[in-house]
Amino acid sequence: MVATRKPITVSDESNLTELLDEAAVEPVLLEKNGVLYRLSVATDTDDLWSNYDPERLRATVLRMAGSISPEEGERIKALIYRGREEGTRPIDRP
Repeated sequence: MVATRKPITVSDESNLTELLDEAAVEPVLLEKNGVLYRLSVATDTDDLWSNYDPERLRATVLRMAGSISPEEGERIKALIYRGREEGTRPIDRP
């Protein structure tokens, strides 16, 4: 989702510059009152696939294949099913 509000300019003297420098490398999670926000570099949706490298993706998938045990896979599936049954949203949120 792309923000539609006017951008806020951050000066070099602001404490936010360090945080933005971190977000330029990898997304940063911010927490306020138990709500998590993700801060990351915005990309143009038309440019979404500009760095896509199918060979790199294949190599990553092959490298990661088998990285978890069958038991861990079953544990993850059980957590997903339990979350679906119990519901994952807070009770005060629709």
